[in-house]
Amino acid sequence: MEKIIFLILFSVQLVQAQPVQELTQIALQQNLDLKILEQQYLAALELAPEVKQLPQPELGVGGFPLPVQTRLGPQAIRVSLMQQLPWWGILDSKEALALSKAKAAYEQIAVQALTVKYKLEQAYFELYELRAQQGLTQRNIAILKSLERVALASVESGEATTVEVLRVQLQLAEEQQALKILNRLETKPMSRINQLLNRDLNSPIAVLDSLEFAIIELDSAAIINTITANHPALKIYELQQATAQAALKVNELANKPSFSIGADYIFVNDRQDINFLDNGRDAVQLRANLTIPIYRKAYEAKKRAEQISIARLENEKSNTLQQFLATIEQAFADYESAKLRLDLYQQQKEITQSTIGVLEANYSAADTGFEELLRLEAALIAYDLKVLKVVVESWKLKSEIERLIGTNEK
Repeated sequence: MEKIIFLILFSVQLVQAQPVQELTQIALQQNLDLKILEQQYLAALELAPEVKQLPQPELGVGGFPLPVQTRLGPQAIRVSLMQQLPWWGILDSKEALALSKAKAAYEQIAVQALTVKYKLEQAYFELYELRAQQGLTQRNIAILKSLERVALASVESGEATTVEVLRVQLQLAEEQQALKILNRLETKPMSRINQLLNRDLNSPIAVLDSLEFAIIELDSAAIINTITANHPALKIYELQQATAQAALKVNELANKPSFSIGADYIFVNDRQDINFLDNGRDAVQLRANLTIPIYRKAYEAKKRAEQISIARLENEKSNTLQQFLATIEQAFADYESAKLRLDLYQQQKEITQSTIGVLEANYSAADTGFEELLRLEAALIAYDLKVLKVVVESWKLKSEIERLIGTNEK
C-alpha cells in the first residue's frame, strides 16, 4: 500500500530560499544599529587631530582714552598677540587618548555584529520551525480526515457510534485552528528578520527546505583560548583600560607648567611740544607667561579615579569571561541532551515505521487494520515534530555558542 499522506513542509514561496549565512551577510551590511556605531567610530576618529593642535592664538587690541605720555610721545593703540604652549608631549598624549577611545568604539561594532548575527539566526530558525510545523500539521489534518471517513463508514455499518466521529472531528478542528495560529505566528520572526535587514517588515522570507542536526566540533581548551584572545566584548575592557592609562598620562602632563609667549605692538603719536630724533616711534614689547600648577587636589583625585577604573575593568573582564564560560558549559550540556533525545526519537520513528510496514503488508480492505495504520501515521508525525524541535534547538544552541565564542563564521 502506498503512503496515504505526503509531506508538505512549506507553503509556496515566490522568492528563492536563502540560507541563514546569506541573510547574516546582508544584515551586517545593512543593519541600522551597526551603521550608527560605525558613524560614532568615525566621529571619534575625527577628535584625534582636533585635540592635537595648539590652542588658538589670542589677538587683542586696546586703546588709551587717557593716553600714557612717554618720552617719545603719547601711547595711542596697543595690539597684542599671545600663543599658549602646553607642556611637551601633552598634545601627543591627548591624541593617543582620543584614538584609544575610538578603538573601543570600533570593538563595540564587533560586539553589535555578533548580537545582530545571533538575533537573526534565532529568528530564522524559529521561522523554519513554524513552517515545518505547518507541513506536519497539514499532514496530520489529512490523516484525521481519513480517520473521519473511516469513523463515518463504521457508524453507517453499525460498528461504531457517532461519539467516535465527534472525537475525530474535534481533533480535526483543533489541528485546523493550530494551522491558522502557526500561519499568524510567522509574523513575529519575519518582522524581526526584516528589521535586522533594514527593509520593509512585510518582505517575504523563504527559508531552506530542511536542516540536519547541527554539528559542533570544538573542545573546551580551544574555546577558552578563542574567547580570551578574540572576543570583542573582552577586548573592549582591555581597550577601556588602555584608555584609562592614556587618561592618566594626560592628567600627569596636564599638571606640568604651561607657557605663553607673545608680543605687544604699541602705536605712539608724535609729541607736538618738541621735535627730536625718533619722535613718535612705536614700541614693541615681548612677553612670556608661566602657569604654575600649585593646586593638586584635582590632579590627585583624577589619578585615583582612573586607577580605580582600571581595577574595576579588570574585575569586569574576569566576571564576563566566567559568565561566558559558564553559559557555554550549559549550552554544551543542552546540546548533548538534544543529541540523546534525537537518538531516542529516531529509534521510536524507526520502530513506528517498521510497524506501519507490517500493517501495510497485511492490510486488506476487509480488515480493521486501516484505522490502526492511520493512528500510527499520526504517531509518526508526533515523532517528526519532536525531531524537528531537537534539530532547531541544536542550531539555536550552536548560534548561542558562536556568539559567546565571538566568531562571525559558520
